[in-house]
Amino acid sequence: MHPLLADPWVAARIDAAVAPYRDLLPSADLDFLRDELAERLATDEHAARLLRRAAPRHVEQSGEAFVGAAFEGEDEPETRRASDIRSRRTGSGAGE
Repeated sequence: MHPLLADPWVAARIDAAVAPYRDLLPSADLDFLRDELAERLATDEHAARLLRRAAPRHVEQSGEAFVGAAFEGEDEPETRRASDIRSRRTGSGAGE
């Protein structure tokens, strides 16, 4: 088995690619085809680039931040996307 097939996302894509041949080829030939596809994805420059672009990115955090309770005057905290959070501080801080 090719090491690239250890990744469940890649294995699922390769399984989907060989699915039309399940009834046509013996299991040994399907295994060979899976390994050949994985090898091509690992060694071919263009295929490897496409695989990197298509693969889902691993996210450490969800991007949502809990804000509101730390600021005075707000009764209920609200959840906002991290990109939408704005500071309540005005000015750049220089000369203030």
